[in-house]
Amino acid sequence: MHLRQSVGALLAAGLLAVPLAVPARAAEFTDLPESHWAYEAMTEAVGLGILQGSGDGAIHPAGTLSWGQFLTMAARTFAPDTYAQAVAAGQSWDQAGYSAASIAGLLRAEDGLPVTAAALSQPVSRQDAAVLLARALPDGDGSGWTGQSPADPAEFTDWGQMDAVHQAAVAQLAQQQVVTGKADGSFGCTDILQRAEAAALLVRVVDRVDLSRRGEERTVTVRFVNQDTGEAILPDQRLTAAVGDSLYSAVYGVDVGYYRYGEQAVEQVSSFCDTYTLSYQPMSEAEIREEQFWESMEQGTATWEDYYLQDFWLTYQGENPRKCLLLFGDQNKRRFADRAEAEAAMTTVVVPVWKLYDGQKAASTMSLTVHSAIADDVVDIFTEIYNDPEQFPIRDIGGYAWRGDTATGEHNCGTAIDINANENYQIRDGQILAGSCWEPETNPYSISPDSSVVRIFAEHGWSWGGDAWAYSSDDAEGYHDYMHFSYMGE
Repeated sequence: MHLRQSVGALLAAGLLAVPLAVPARAAEFTDLPESHWAYEAMTEAVGLGILQGSGDGAIHPAGTLSWGQFLTMAARTFAPDTYAQAVAAGQSWDQAGYSAASIAGLLRAEDGLPVTAAALSQPVSRQDAAVLLARALPDGDGSGWTGQSPADPAEFTDWGQMDAVHQAAVAQLAQQQVVTGKADGSFGCTDILQRAEAAALLVRVVDRVDLSRRGEERTVTVRFVNQDTGEAILPDQRLTAAVGDSLYSAVYGVDVGYYRYGEQAVEQVSSFCDTYTLSYQPMSEAEIREEQFWESMEQGTATWEDYYLQDFWLTYQGENPRKCLLLFGDQNKRRFADRAEAEAAMTTVVVPVWKLYDGQKAASTMSLTVHSAIADDVVDIFTEIYNDPEQFPIRDIGGYAWRGDTATGEHNCGTAIDINANENYQIRDGQILAGSCWEPETNPYSISPDSSVVRIFAEHGWSWGGDAWAYSSDDAEGYHDYMHFSYMGE
């Protein structure tokens, strides 16, 4: 299949995770924005099953960990079989973590750490967690494996506060570049370990171990699911892959049908995971038609010359020959010759809208003039906007307008639409050219980037002036026309 690939979500389960039908993705947690310093680490930790959410849609990055929680995370990561056996024998999750960590040698009595089987609810400090993590590291100094020089632990401002056991563990983690210290120059030895910190440290140790095992062959099970529904789209596949291999490469050649690769939390085969769940997004109708065209090409029933004239191009954003053929009857024609020719191609349509009266939304209709070739599409777009739960309110709409023989915009063609012009200004490098504001967080008439309006127009192949041409989301830079939607992307 000539699948269009995009970035998407790989979720790992198996030995590291309590089994879930569809593991949650870190990107779905309400308190973990992409701007969070530990976003990537927590995303990978969720994908590997090291970390899970709390069931309320959050993952609580700043939440502190008890000894029981940390030992369970460490045991499920580095001693999964031992942990599973302890649970099967009837031990509670935290007692199983304690016994598995002890049996595996991660937790040792001679270290004198302040934890017992009867006190697993006590908080764990960063320096105590470091002792267990250091036990899991591979042999060797690991220097240079990230391409950077390791931190000198003796330079941590609280180095002298740690005893020999903790200094040895922190030094080993620093040498293998698992820890670099805190912004204030300390290691934070007595600080209570937070969930985000634990995820980052565990993932770095896992990555370090995987690097030492790179190339080792493993038999893995790969599950293929619909990212939207979590339902399987193929039977599970048993594949041979090497540690460090790209998971996408490992499944290359497996025909998943009309789906495209989704954004994955984990991209490489790990020595700590035997079962992976790959998420795929269903193709749009246009993408399916394009895929079917490529299949026809392979079968010899279509030619390359036919490609740019296929109907699937009508719902792809931007200008293309198929759209030109639809609008002007000529794939090489981009504009009407004069006003008379343009107006002969126009028609007026009536569309449903939501009006806003004294803070209350009411159903209404509005009319606008557009190119007759896309009239039905325009009605469909506004009907979908009207039926969407957002019920975006519309004060005014502008469509076809002849703006002179030399105008290059699409209003001359009847393929551009302006919505709520005053509240969605046109601005270039901070200078307002039309309208008076754009306040998507507070003004109900302003169009936000994640609004139903932007999404629905895009699904029909229209571009939004809010992001179509600007190289930055900052109003002070580049050109933004937040009111404007165009069929040809201009």
